Amino acid sequence: MKMTIFDVATGVETTRDVTSEEETSFNKCVTSADATHKIHDDEVAKKATNQAAATTKLKALGLTDDEIVALIN
Repeated sequence: MKMTIFDVATGVETTRDVTSEEETSFNKCVTSADATHKIHDDEVAKKATNQAAATTKLKALGLTDDEIVALIN
């Protein structure tokens, strides 16, 4: 894996191989970000599922779509 570093003060751009420590750190960051993204996606999906279930139950109780929207918002 390569790393490019740009020194703003000098305008010099340097490309080099990353160290094993840098690569390990990068991979940990990617894994952490992936896990956080999955948690977020799962929460969004759960909220949508719960909202759909709640809407179905409210309709079964006889509420209109307008009444359900008024309750949810």
